[in-house]
Amino acid sequence: MKIYIPELAWSPYGLLVLSSVAIGFAAAVYLMRKSGVTKNTIRYTCLLTAVFTVTNSVVVNRLMNEDPGALGFSGLGAVVGMILGVLISGLIFRDKPESVMASFIATAPLMYGLAKSGCLIGGCCHGKEYEGPLAIVYSGANGGSYFPAQIVDMAVFIAMFAVNLILVKKMKNKLTAIYVILAALTVVRFLLEYLKYYHDGSLIASGQVSVLIAGAASVVLVTVWKFLLGIGKEPA
Repeated sequence: MKIYIPELAWSPYGLLVLSSVAIGFAAAVYLMRKSGVTKNTIRYTCLLTAVFTVTNSVVVNRLMNEDPGALGFSGLGAVVGMILGVLISGLIFRDKPESVMASFIATAPLMYGLAKSGCLIGGCCHGKEYEGPLAIVYSGANGGSYFPAQIVDMAVFIAMFAVNLILVKKMKNKLTAIYVILAALTVVRFLLEYLKYYHDGSLIASGQVSVLIAGAASVVLVTVWKFLLGIGKEPA
């Protein structure tokens, strides 16, 4: 069985991506409320973080895209922007910052996984040429039969979101949970790059280098956030 994606007069890519971010933020709001974060902190953190997430995603995509006029979103840029937004919010409000950061980090794979529905319809980030079961068949500009890389991404990252919910709930040390989730996200995204059409078959391709850089930047930002807010320090 193959999956045929028709060529649409209007691409819902942008709408699907932004809707995915909105759903992820709603999940983060739920987690923050369960953790006792105040409504004002949640409201302003979401506004600030949304701006950083979307803006950084678009900017990074434009910097990495060969066509500077193309409008798109970078999942890697979105994660870094999201962490930066939460970092700044934590410095302003200092209201259960570990729970706020953990809530957003835990829901990041949900946003990314759902956003891949936009890639599936739009034809970007598709897999290598493939004729087997569940092959994705496009017509028009992206014409061809490809491995269902976007569907694999969706399934894997939504499953990771489910696991993250357990980690955040069960682990008393939220900072440790954050680092574990970031490490897992980086490793999984790195491995899934092998399925993409643009991977050149080398051991580590340029796309995977970008994943490692984004993963390292995320860890650095979280570490900076940790020290600026004094998280993990024993009380004097």
